[in-house]
Amino acid sequence: MAKVIFTQVRLPLFSIKHPEAFQVMSAIPFPQPSSLIGALAYCLGIMRGIGTKAYDIVLKMVEKGEILAARARPLGVPGESKLPLTPSSVILRRFRVADKAHETKRKKERKPIVRLMEAIKGDDMMSARRILEVELTDAFYREYLMGFDLICAWVFHGAEIDPNLLWLMPRLGDTESLCSVIRVWQEGVELESSGKVDTCFPAPSEGVQRVEGSFMLMRICDEQRIMRPFIIPCEYTIEKGPRGKYPVVRPSIVTIEYDHPVSYCRTSMGNIVLRGI
Repeated sequence: MAKVIFTQVRLPLFSIKHPEAFQVMSAIPFPQPSSLIGALAYCLGIMRGIGTKAYDIVLKMVEKGEILAARARPLGVPGESKLPLTPSSVILRRFRVADKAHETKRKKERKPIVRLMEAIKGDDMMSARRILEVELTDAFYREYLMGFDLICAWVFHGAEIDPNLLWLMPRLGDTESLCSVIRVWQEGVELESSGKVDTCFPAPSEGVQRVEGSFMLMRICDEQRIMRPFIIPCEYTIEKGPRGKYPVVRPSIVTIEYDHPVSYCRTSMGNIVLRGI
């Protein structure tokens, strides 16, 4: 017997960068497994007061098979008309005042934060702007998605985890991707095995022979931060709105046929293919 802990998470504006993106960080439509493992570790670190040491604990749970999967998908029943996810017009550029402004390349060189404060105090806005936009601008630009609710799931086997710790999750994605946890619950499940699985959650694509339904094929990081190809069940379409056309992402369900039996579990939110393929 295994158990699945679910959270319903509200993310009005979020960004989880594609792991292979560079400079302009294009966002993937849903949190990848490694992002969910990081969110779980954050909550555990806060609850136990151990900080970043919690990530090592959670990673060992993955390695020992105590965490069998971490998956996320949009809330909604595939095929029904629900509020979709869509790329946002927000593209974030950061100013690295908290770290880079306190560093120097040479000895006895004045730190940028000192020169910035002097420029502001002296009402020299041109110098202050030059320090911010030339010296302290982050090289990365980040894309954001607008959405509503996601369903996140962690599958545990042989590990005792208090579901209530997930109420402590403040964000899911980059620093600005603040979220609200709307609901937390758990279900007991039996582990099953089959060469053909229906699912609406992302699933590893190694050994896939056939896929029916709408999906995206994407390389993302699994629970151990290893890049693997995943099947992402979703409908990606261009829809017409009051002010023009825009891309939208809606949930879908796919039927995956593997060349060997894979482990999965049945839940009220859909079948979840486990990581041990």
